[in-house]
Amino acid sequence: MKKKILILAAVMLISLLAACAKPTAQPQPVNNEKNEKNNEEAIDVLVVGGGGAGMVAGITAAENGSKVIIVEKMPMLGGNTIISATGITASDTDLHKQAGIPFTVEDHIKKTMETGKNLPDEKLVRILAESSNDAYQWLVSLGLKYKLDEKEPWWIIPVEGHYGRQLFDAYNKKVEELGDKIEIRLDTKATELIVEGDKVVGAKVVGKDGKEIIIKANAVVMATGGFGNAPELIGEYNPKYAGAHNIMSTAGPTGEGFKMAVAVGAGTRDMEHHQMRPLATPGYWIRETVINEEGLGGILVNASAVRFTNETLKPLELVPEILKQQDRIAYVVFDSEVAATKNGTSAIKNGKMIEAATIEELAEKLGLDAAKLRETVDKYNEGTDEFGRSTMGKVTVGPFYGVKVAPSSHYTMAGITINENAQVTNEAGEPIPGLYAAGEVVGGLYGAGRIAGNNTLDDIVFGKIAGKNASAK
Repeated sequence: MKKKILILAAVMLISLLAACAKPTAQPQPVNNEKNEKNNEEAIDVLVVGGGGAGMVAGITAAENGSKVIIVEKMPMLGGNTIISATGITASDTDLHKQAGIPFTVEDHIKKTMETGKNLPDEKLVRILAESSNDAYQWLVSLGLKYKLDEKEPWWIIPVEGHYGRQLFDAYNKKVEELGDKIEIRLDTKATELIVEGDKVVGAKVVGKDGKEIIIKANAVVMATGGFGNAPELIGEYNPKYAGAHNIMSTAGPTGEGFKMAVAVGAGTRDMEHHQMRPLATPGYWIRETVINEEGLGGILVNASAVRFTNETLKPLELVPEILKQQDRIAYVVFDSEVAATKNGTSAIKNGKMIEAATIEELAEKLGLDAAKLRETVDKYNEGTDEFGRSTMGKVTVGPFYGVKVAPSSHYTMAGITINENAQVTNEAGEPIPGLYAAGEVVGGLYGAGRIAGNNTLDDIVFGKIAGKNASAK
């Protein structure tokens, strides 16, 4: 009997040791008892945000040997990157050499600084430009195919297809290749960064089930996007844009990531600067030439069917003028001569403009007073302007076109500060240990103006820098 007891004890001991030694593919909690009590997990790198910058940062961190979790509050990945239909800005690529059309790193830096009114951080801009060819080559290595826009040689655009969709097809494929090194959690919202001492060590997140989870991490990368869907935050920093619409943004970028970073001491810069589009329609912005081109321009009217401003004002000056009107909207109206121009044709196709044989019919279709719009157009066609417009056109040749427009945020150039290592810095310029950032949540790359295409470039350049440095043990 004693022998049987000893044998049984030995078997139990061996089983216990085997269970303790059993490997697992899941991130291990810091403490099992604490995990049961507080639902706590541990990971190498936590990335907050599943847009372009977040995906690049997560992929890079995983490629550098880290276990990664990407949390995305929306039910799908993509952020504003996935709706980008344009391309990437890059310099000194093989496409430039093959076309014999130079666009050098120095050209890139100069154009970025001048567009931003010399407000951007030139050190960051230089990193952006000098890394642009590597970023382009990386996209090519993922199987994407590009061509040069020879009229605007900073533009590198897809040979065919939708740019943002192609990016995410490639990123998702890369995530699959990385297997259990990277985990993506959708419908999972970060609510607060966790700080121990002076170091960011993770975040509190809430899943789809409403339960709060604490994810501890060696490093956190903030990639939560800008303020496109947070008009109150835009208005807080620039009252001229208070009440702006959000029809050019996806639902995700509402500023929580920015607020979380500021709450732990992150510095900010260029907070009054936002790229606004005065003539925005859902998912598209109508180029201002349709209302200001000399000899051709159409007009802007408000809900009362009357003109209210000089349509040739600069775009950022038009924004507050429209926001003063009823419902903070206006209507673009032009004739078939404007429709025949490149931007007119694009506005009709992409801005879903309404066509009518007469001004009166157009007014009715737009829900405006027909007699008042007729009076407004006739007065404009007489060639005198109470608003000081010096370049007058005419709205005389049918068919006529019109659409409702709403000033909307297009890109957040303001944001938290980072250094050359993508570390988030405080107001004194000192890095906050454990916290990195990339993408539209970052300020300092654009100042007062942005070259289109630099934004998807900075997702890659600083996403890679953030992911690599966050992985460093």
